[in-house]
Amino acid sequence: MNDSETTIRTSFNRIIERSFGEPLEELKKKSPEEILRLIRTRGKGKSSLFPSEKLNYGLNSETDHLKAVLVHRPGPEIELVDERDPWKKWLMVRKPDLDKALPEYDNMIELIRREAGADIVFLQPTSNEYSPILPPNQAYTRDHGFMTPYGAVIANNDSPRMYEEFFTMRKLLELDIPIIFKVYGPGKMEGGDVMYLDPKTLLVGNGYRTNEAAYRQIKAVLENWTVDRVVRVPLGPNVMHLDGVFNIASATVAVVYSDAVPTAFINLVKEKGFEMIQVPKEERQTLGTNWLCLSPGKILFIDGEETNVHTRRELEKRGIDVINFKMPELIGGAGGPRCMTMPLWRQSNS
Repeated sequence: MNDSETTIRTSFNRIIERSFGEPLEELKKKSPEEILRLIRTRGKGKSSLFPSEKLNYGLNSETDHLKAVLVHRPGPEIELVDERDPWKKWLMVRKPDLDKALPEYDNMIELIRREAGADIVFLQPTSNEYSPILPPNQAYTRDHGFMTPYGAVIANNDSPRMYEEFFTMRKLLELDIPIIFKVYGPGKMEGGDVMYLDPKTLLVGNGYRTNEAAYRQIKAVLENWTVDRVVRVPLGPNVMHLDGVFNIASATVAVVYSDAVPTAFINLVKEKGFEMIQVPKEERQTLGTNWLCLSPGKILFIDGEETNVHTRRELEKRGIDVINFKMPELIGGAGGPRCMTMPLWRQSNS
């Protein structure tokens, strides 16, 4: 061995000993499992390969206690929205004014913290430090995938929202949350179309943003593994997502805009023991179904005083604890509290 090789070897030995805090000869005696455990422990927080924070994860319910949720606070990317045609380019009703929208958003986050006690995981830091510009719809983290008890299923967003899901996928991997499947190829799926009817039944809306190819992929992977049954829900024309016409507030209460879904689907929900509240057309348009469930029978709901009044009253008649908040500026982006949150972990009482 020449002097150059000896120098390199000595240097590498020192690097290993410094990294692990133990003599190399002692490290060599350890099992592979012990070495891997040391690699993970000593590397924590020093590289994106080793998560500095690790969360519990997993869910198979829309209504269990919310314990952790992934969000993205809207930022400079909103300025990319062309006010002249926000729907065609970005699927927005109008461009939100950030000076008005951010206080509404921050209020929503504070309500989730206070009313659910959930951990809020931001997609990227909320400090004033430089961070990369993300796509204008990145705040709608729900559409980037959904969780199972074993890890995440990642969406395959169609135009104009393609590639958004990769930012979320990278964050989940940083958090040490497994990716068990990603919709791919001809399959197009967004998480607003996916909902647990119960722990054994997964609904997949099939319409404007999620196609049949995606439904078939999800069914092939998840049925008889994470759930017993994956149910396709055909959606009417001009319905962006399932959660724009249907949602669940508790194990026995759901709402539906019945003109947008088949009678067979409504019958299935009733057979599962749900009482169905009919949402009027005008409240469908103001996102009266797009709430976030914080715990069994407790929801974060849009307005309820000036808009969505009928739906709120009907929910409260059935014992649902409705936490109201106003978002007149944020609603221009065509999404509510369900759209703007991706639950990572829910905990059941059982």
